[in-house]
Amino acid sequence: MIINATHIGEKLDGIGRFSLKIAKFFLQKHQVIINENATVHFTDEELKNLKIVSNTISPDFGFKGHLKRLIFTNTLNGDILNLSQLEINFWNENQIIIVHDISPLLFPQYHKKQYHFFKYILPFVLKNKTKKIITVSNHTKDLLIKFYNIDSKKIEVIYNGVDVKFDKDIRKENIIFFVGRNSPTKNIKNIINSFRELKKDKRFNSYKLVLGGIGNLSLNSQDIIVKTYLSEEELKYYYKVSKVFLFPTLYEGFGFPVIEAMRAKTACIISNRGSLPEIANNCAIIVNPLNVTEIMDSLKELLLNEILRKKLEIKGYENSLKFDWKNSLKKYERILNENSFSS
Repeated sequence: MIINATHIGEKLDGIGRFSLKIAKFFLQKHQVIINENATVHFTDEELKNLKIVSNTISPDFGFKGHLKRLIFTNTLNGDILNLSQLEINFWNENQIIIVHDISPLLFPQYHKKQYHFFKYILPFVLKNKTKKIITVSNHTKDLLIKFYNIDSKKIEVIYNGVDVKFDKDIRKENIIFFVGRNSPTKNIKNIINSFRELKKDKRFNSYKLVLGGIGNLSLNSQDIIVKTYLSEEELKYYYKVSKVFLFPTLYEGFGFPVIEAMRAKTACIISNRGSLPEIANNCAIIVNPLNVTEIMDSLKELLLNEILRKKLEIKGYENSLKFDWKNSLKKYERILNENSFSS
């Protein structure tokens, strides 16, 4: 089985981190392919077991990298596990594809370059050129059935795992934290506006909003801290030290940051969209992401009500324990064994 892990770049997004976990697990059992930029995430010993191809197909190069990676994928033969919906083979029927989300289909105004791929090419391949489809949430599975009319028996849901470890003794600070790229579906505008409304109340004078990993964003505010890129250690720090993790995004196929924040025992506010209510499992405050006042009121409630905050910290942490990589990886191994070329 070929594990197509070429989506891993030097800087890791959510799918990149997922792909890295899968690649490391299977590198001694199957042929794992990465691009040169991804080598920084592997030890010298691990690199001996990997096939390394040109970095020009890395996601670090944006749309051009995605296009070249798609072309490269179509040169692969045999059994293939493609670790995201952006790496698919148009003709190979012996492939398994992991679909994380179909955001370009739902928000074509933000994904003009990818819309036709998600509208026409991806559904054709999923219906006619795959042995199995894996999704990371029931919500994404339901969308594939609704929009692509795919047989539900062909789709298996495997939740992502979370194995990040946090220091136990870090005191919470007056910080509201968000992490994610700066794109319209991340709802940055309403996050900022709800915080600014919150700051009109003098009781919250000391609070800061930290926006992590969003790239370059110019804001004239001493109370809003923009972190262009967060290292793993910085990410863990802000997850742990923040009083609230604010994540009212417009759409998620899974929502890694929510489960990671819960693992850090930080209370969460999430949106009522996408997969977030599913994975949060009644362990977070849920808001309408388009309603700035509702987001602000939820912030006030959570910051002023310590009992509620502590309750959500405990419930969230317990919920996060259900997302275990060991169990998830066993399921991937089973599917690979069941769907090999000889089966």
